[in-house]
Amino acid sequence: MDPQRFPKLCPSCSLDSSIFIRLNLHIPVFLIIIIWLCGCAETTITENPSICELKGKALGTTWSVKVLTATDFNLEDLRTDITQKLEECDKIFSHWRPDAELYQFNGALTTTPISIHPQLLTLLKHSKWIHKQSGGTFDPTIAPIVNLWGFGPVGKTRSTIPTDKQIGEALSLTGMNKVELLRKGLVRKKLPTLQLDFSGSAKGEIIDQICTLLQGWNFNNFLVEIGGEVRAHGKGRNGKGWIVGLEDGSGESMSMVSVPLRNYAVATSGTYQLNKPNPDANRNASHLLDPRTGRPVDHELIAVNAFAPTARDADAWATALMILGPVEGTKKAEEFDMVVRFCTIQNGKVSITHSSAYKRLYITGNP
Repeated sequence: MDPQRFPKLCPSCSLDSSIFIRLNLHIPVFLIIIIWLCGCAETTITENPSICELKGKALGTTWSVKVLTATDFNLEDLRTDITQKLEECDKIFSHWRPDAELYQFNGALTTTPISIHPQLLTLLKHSKWIHKQSGGTFDPTIAPIVNLWGFGPVGKTRSTIPTDKQIGEALSLTGMNKVELLRKGLVRKKLPTLQLDFSGSAKGEIIDQICTLLQGWNFNNFLVEIGGEVRAHGKGRNGKGWIVGLEDGSGESMSMVSVPLRNYAVATSGTYQLNKPNPDANRNASHLLDPRTGRPVDHELIAVNAFAPTARDADAWATALMILGPVEGTKKAEEFDMVVRFCTIQNGKVSITHSSAYKRLYITGNP
């Protein structure tokens, strides 16, 4: 993928790579993002380029970093730098851990201007931009709704189903217009109880920061993956980019589309965490909640692959497009000429559609 052929959705740096990720969709369909990588070693660096891998657990999920290089370097020093960066980011963006910057911001019940961490401020500014461009479907102030449905850190709502009245009350506590960005890094809540949840973009932001760290190590050919979201830099092993396979399984038939990813990112959002009864539908409630209604999304779109110059953009747009649904999501993708793959289901049958940019790049054109 050549980022010069598509408009950047938000200011970013550039990157490249490949991966195998499975989304368990709790329905007869599986969406798998696959990254094929050859020979991975954590102990030997040869004169010829080889792929070295580091992986671990952090942020409540798994992470993986793959580097293709012929340069000798200390792998354990790199591991230390990566794990320290992940811990640093978690202490900024987590709305679960009490010592995190975001958690403390949420707990500050005041309308007095608050000084927040510069990285948190940057992500908030980005969220305001995506919120506007997505027609309000991306909204980090949705935290009260997330907690109400039991998908957030508030444990007492895990097994309860909110009433219409409770949903209405929670919605009154949300809205990007209720948080004001001031000068000198200050932020003011117009409502003391306003809370933020950056689950829709923080993981992408952290991936981008790990990529910046790797560039600081003078690597120019690598892949970063956290919890199934990917950003790649460089030309991969064969010079065409890291090969990402988007595979769908339905019954006995299998089909797979492979695409090269160069200096780009891809994120997936889907209704694969269906674990709570939904009084408004015949299937369980998804963890994906529509900030406009305060309710789980309920349409035929089950997964979205969104490509963007940065993982932060891809992460946020995958969420927004998934909430918009198959019709409005497709319109939005066309409006911004985004590279997007949509997966819908009707009567147990999966249908795959693509944005015009995706078709132009991967179906009718040459990357």
